[in-house]
Amino acid sequence: MTEALNFEQALAELESVVKQLQRPELPLDQAVALYRRGTELAQKSEDLLASAEIQVQTLTNAVQERFAEYSVDERDDEDLDL
Repeated sequence: MTEALNFEQALAELESVVKQLQRPELPLDQAVALYRRGTELAQKSEDLLASAEIQVQTLTNAVQERFAEYSVDERDDEDLDL
């Protein structure tokens, strides 16, 4: 059920679940169902964040490798001083 949600949607729904769980008149069966949904949403959010982190790391590594091709090696600088 949480698969089609993006991070912002999952987080908004999770916040709604938390507010509902704070209602003192909430019946136990509904509280359990909401708690279950909350754990699903929390897991989905965690998965989306982990995926985003991997993407950022991959992009950062690619940029660093690309710029490394253009950097001047320190030994080359020392050779120029001779």
